[in-house]
Amino acid sequence: MLSSIEKIDIELFYLINRAGQNLFFDVLMPFVSNQKNFYIPIAIIALWMIIKKSAKSRIIVVMIFLLIGVTEFVTSDVLKPLFDRPRPYHSLSKIHHYNRVHKRWDNKGVLEKKIVGRSHSMPSAHASNTFAAAIFLTFYFRKFWPLFYGLAFLVGYSRVYLGVHYPFDVLVGMFNGSILGALFIILSNKIIDLAKKKQESIGQKV
Repeated sequence: MLSSIEKIDIELFYLINRAGQNLFFDVLMPFVSNQKNFYIPIAIIALWMIIKKSAKSRIIVVMIFLLIGVTEFVTSDVLKPLFDRPRPYHSLSKIHHYNRVHKRWDNKGVLEKKIVGRSHSMPSAHASNTFAAAIFLTFYFRKFWPLFYGLAFLVGYSRVYLGVHYPFDVLVGMFNGSILGALFIILSNKIIDLAKKKQESIGQKV
């Protein structure tokens, strides 16, 4: 059963990573996958929400950053070592791999030996983080859900296209992030309700 699932995973990987290869995606996917490209717009939006003088908006900002931190920890420090799955470029031959250090594409040849323990693949932290954020933000800003989920799916796809994750790594990351995002919605609502009651008790608006 596990061998059949792995076989499907590898076939899907090559379908995206090699058969789906094109010049446009070769430029787009490294950009989408680089989290640093989103730091400035995220900082601007967070700052705008903080200065709105709304307790609810401030709580949402704090909770989304806390959510990403917790999701990163659960994914990278708990689940990745638990699954201990090598990345595609450490376990497959002839992949289309993007070297983020040198910022160039490396078309890997035949892999002589599978490398275990150097870099963990499952689940994808990018997928976990973006889907955690997507489900959380969609709850509070519903009209923007196409943007949140569109970006999350694009990031997940980019991880396979870049040759750093298998499709099932992304799926597990999506599931992991969605669960954590839902839990933080519950927690955030409780905090917002407490803040609302406190503000109402002193005659202020949340």
